[in-house]
Amino acid sequence: MKVGIIAPIKFLNNYCITSIQYCLPSLLVTDTTYRNFYKKRKIERSTIILDCRKVSWKRIPEDFEVIKKALRVCDPDIIVAPSYMFNSRASSEILKKFMDEFPSVATKVVKCLEGASEEDLLYFPWTKELAVPSHMYRYLSIIKSTSQTIYLENHLALEELEGKDGILVTSLPIRLGLQGRLLTDFRPSPDSLTFYEEEDKYEKITRKNVKDTIEFYGGKDEL
Repeated sequence: MKVGIIAPIKFLNNYCITSIQYCLPSLLVTDTTYRNFYKKRKIERSTIILDCRKVSWKRIPEDFEVIKKALRVCDPDIIVAPSYMFNSRASSEILKKFMDEFPSVATKVVKCLEGASEEDLLYFPWTKELAVPSHMYRYLSIIKSTSQTIYLENHLALEELEGKDGILVTSLPIRLGLQGRLLTDFRPSPDSLTFYEEEDKYEKITRKNVKDTIEFYGGKDEL
């Protein structure tokens, strides 16, 4: 599995060191440091994933105007479609609106899996390219994943995706490291990133967490 690290803006250069890069539209639009980092990584031929969600613990769609502005400043390789957490019907509706609004990037768009039950997933239009957010990992045993599946975040522990193929983007090693905790010390689950964290008091631990995450999934990128 390929791995991308999600980090606070101040620490992007320290920890987002792999060829997979993950970014959010509103931060591209509002923060120069964030924007310039991903523009530079695009020039360096990293794979840029733009996730069309707001900065929030709950998955909700970003405003289309914000996405338009983000696409003007950064040319992503993969675009994760907007969706509503657990709501398959609302997610299907926003996906249709999104495709109508952004036809020029249609070939880059990856659907995001949503649903509130196994029954919901029976009617999901499965595709080879699919994004699976961490709140849907409870259904991992029935999700039709492929080598092109994108896993968004770690719900709790690194091992929950062991044996899976595809791409994982995760902030777990950073969130734990900022609290001075190793990957094995994952309970209770650390808070979500605000992306504006300023202190990295336990840099050696954070660096080890990132290195161990990459190695766990067979990555070759080094600190």
